[in-house]
Amino acid sequence: PAFDWSIPSLQSLLDLFPPFLLAVPKKKTSHSRKAMRSANKGLKDKHNIVNCPGCGAPKLSHHLCANCYSYLNRTWKAKNK
Repeated sequence: PAFDWSIPSLQSLLDLFPPFLLAVPKKKTSHSRKAMRSANKGLKDKHNIVNCPGCGAPKLSHHLCANCYSYLNRTWKAKNK
């Protein structure tokens, strides 16, 4: 039995692999370019901090105060027991 050593065509190779496997960057991304891309991902300052009317602790506006919530949670759990 003779074995055929023919070279496959480019189209047959493209049919074997999905197109997303062939997407490769042409150049290495430098450290400077990576740093510039991630420069705007830093943490922002909070401007909506107010004092809780119940206990006076600082909290985010339109959020429950952590101190008051833990007090209410403890009393509800004690009442349910």
